[in-house]
Amino acid sequence: MNKLPFLPTRDLVIFPGIVTPIYVGRDLSMNTLEEAVEKKEKIIFAMQKDPLVEEPKLPEDIHGVGVIATILQTIKMPNNTIKVLVEAENRVIIDNARIAEEKYEAEYTVVHCEVEASKEMSALKRKVIKSFEKYGKLTNRLNPDLMINIKGLKNINDVFDAISSNLPVEANKKQSLLGNFDVEKRGYEILEVLGKEVEIANLEKQIDEKVKNKINENQKAYYIKEKINVMKEELGDKFVDEDIIELQEKLKKAKLPKDTKKRLEIELKKLSKMAPYSAEATVSRTYIETVLELPWEKSTKEILDIKKASEILERDHYGLKDVKDRILDYLSVKKLNPNMKGSILCLAGPPGVGKTSLAKSISEAMGRSFVRVSLGGVRDEAEIRGHRRTYIGSMPGRIIKAMKMANSKNPVILLDEIDKMSNDFKGDPASAMLEVLDPEQNIHFEDHYIDMPFDLSKVFFIATANDLRSIPGPLRDRMEIINLSSYTEFEKLHIAKQYLIKSTQEENGLKKIKIDISDNAILKIIDEYTREAGVRNLRREIASMFRKVAREVVEKKKDKLTISVKNLEKYLGKVKFRPEKLKEKTGKVGVTNGLAWTAVGGTTLEVQGVMIPGKGGLSLTGTLGNVMKESAQVAYTYIKANLNKFNLENNDFFEKKDIHLHFPEGATPKDGPSAGITITTTILSVLTGKKIRQDIAMTGEITITGEVLAVGGIKEKVIGAHRAGIREVILPDENRVDSDEIPAEIAKDMKIYYAKTYKEDVEPLVFEK
Repeated sequence: MNKLPFLPTRDLVIFPGIVTPIYVGRDLSMNTLEEAVEKKEKIIFAMQKDPLVEEPKLPEDIHGVGVIATILQTIKMPNNTIKVLVEAENRVIIDNARIAEEKYEAEYTVVHCEVEASKEMSALKRKVIKSFEKYGKLTNRLNPDLMINIKGLKNINDVFDAISSNLPVEANKKQSLLGNFDVEKRGYEILEVLGKEVEIANLEKQIDEKVKNKINENQKAYYIKEKINVMKEELGDKFVDEDIIELQEKLKKAKLPKDTKKRLEIELKKLSKMAPYSAEATVSRTYIETVLELPWEKSTKEILDIKKASEILERDHYGLKDVKDRILDYLSVKKLNPNMKGSILCLAGPPGVGKTSLAKSISEAMGRSFVRVSLGGVRDEAEIRGHRRTYIGSMPGRIIKAMKMANSKNPVILLDEIDKMSNDFKGDPASAMLEVLDPEQNIHFEDHYIDMPFDLSKVFFIATANDLRSIPGPLRDRMEIINLSSYTEFEKLHIAKQYLIKSTQEENGLKKIKIDISDNAILKIIDEYTREAGVRNLRREIASMFRKVAREVVEKKKDKLTISVKNLEKYLGKVKFRPEKLKEKTGKVGVTNGLAWTAVGGTTLEVQGVMIPGKGGLSLTGTLGNVMKESAQVAYTYIKANLNKFNLENNDFFEKKDIHLHFPEGATPKDGPSAGITITTTILSVLTGKKIRQDIAMTGEITITGEVLAVGGIKEKVIGAHRAGIREVILPDENRVDSDEIPAEIAKDMKIYYAKTYKEDVEPLVFEK
């Protein structure tokens, strides 16, 4: 095997037939080069695997394929390195590369890459040259003489080596091409590389073109803008932009307060001096347009026909007598005093009782524009008052937006879910609403974006809320509260027959189909498929039923259907709720039926009590709020303070026993003062062993002296008791006035007792004789 001096190269692959300059600077490399020059020997070159290695370990740190080359010229450089010009002759397989006597040397075997001439190889050669030429034209990186030289080469192996040497790829890829002894495979490898490079070059060219065009456009725009500015300066006040002329015309025609008009004229003057497409000009133009679009002096003509208003309210809603009377009262006063200030109502009640739809009917009855403003989840004060124009993306608040949408100075604005507002670090929107809803202040309401007083005194505000407790006191004080109570089964039946069934049947394409639904079937839907104060879920269940009916009509081509209690499950599936019914009539120790008022109406609230070993303590379970815990403590203290009245003075309870009170459905939060007499009855039953009647329910707060105080939600609670099959209830004597609200169809079935004190009025009724 032959042996020659050897030099490792950093990041450089030398191909056969190519004259290549190399810079030599390492001591071992310079020693090797000097000996090769002195002995006029050829030299072996191979690339290091890692170009950063200063002293490569042989042979593991070099590639196994290199070239044998002739040294043409050596030149000493000023920086103590040597520039060597070499011409590679053939590929070689390197073996046993080593350091000997402070010089590199290696054994080698010459590899001759031969290929037989054929049409396929000629076509491959032509394709490679054509792709390389295409790459050269796209990038302008290749010397034209190079292409002439390559085209002049007859040997296909020489052509591929010349192209490989000039490919713009990393050194490792070139090493792969050098190590490929199969000429045909190497040709296809070159084609693959050139295909990728041509694609990249095309993309680069497109990007360059886009950048160039963008620069040209910007230069052009800058030039035109500068020219326009110069022309403006020459023309002086005679030059006015078309958009500004249009705004000036609008301002002349607009009916605006004097101060507002003056403010806009100043703003327009500023706008005329700004560059038309600048950010400042856009902000200013938007501001002027927004102010001009507001209904500063525009009002709708009100309908003050009491009879017609009453007909509209009765047409759209069943019941709700208090609300309807309040609206008709307002219209009557408005007719007598056209200059009265706007009114502010708050419709408070559980979901689905018709608060939002009632507001729409009010606007129709009054002939006013209607706009709904959703306040649920509003946390930022700027949502109400707007953002100042100094902020990016500033805009008016929801109130001014609503006025713009209404296009009227006296609309009906529905402030939906006013109890769902909350505050955070961005401010308190509820506080911002104080100015909106105060008749003394809202005549000069100032939105931060508009930055001018706007009169809201003619607006009829209607707020809706589910829970008044979450509305701050000052805000609640500014509104007239009208409570919408939950519907009775009879009212829901009437609403379903008169409103829901007709509209839902039409929505589901069943207008021409005769569908007979029995009253008992509707009542079953109300009792066993929904549990709510309103009728929202009832409408949803009826719609679900009609969808099943629609499918049956299409599949079986029916034009007539009857829905009864017997076949209701066919359309709605299994019942979702078990109806609240009286479980048993026999008395129980420590189990009392209370009455509660929830978001879905009135319901019975069972209180259970047991005695356990302890030291006279009281424990409570069932997710209770602070008020209910206090009620339990008051009831417990009342009994402890009056042991002699209840014949318990000889009881050793306080030394040896505890009482545990439980309120079932522990996952449901419970709070409020109305369970006082219910808790008292349960504790007494546990202490005395007396059985409590299960056919009577009660509600009322108790004081530490045993007096029974008034509570809220009487109508709903009595309805809840009736629904559960209970026909006797105990109410606080102070709530006598509220009994008028109980629907007649419920009141006729109920026996109501009124209690002033627990000992005299409640105890005689609740325990079995």
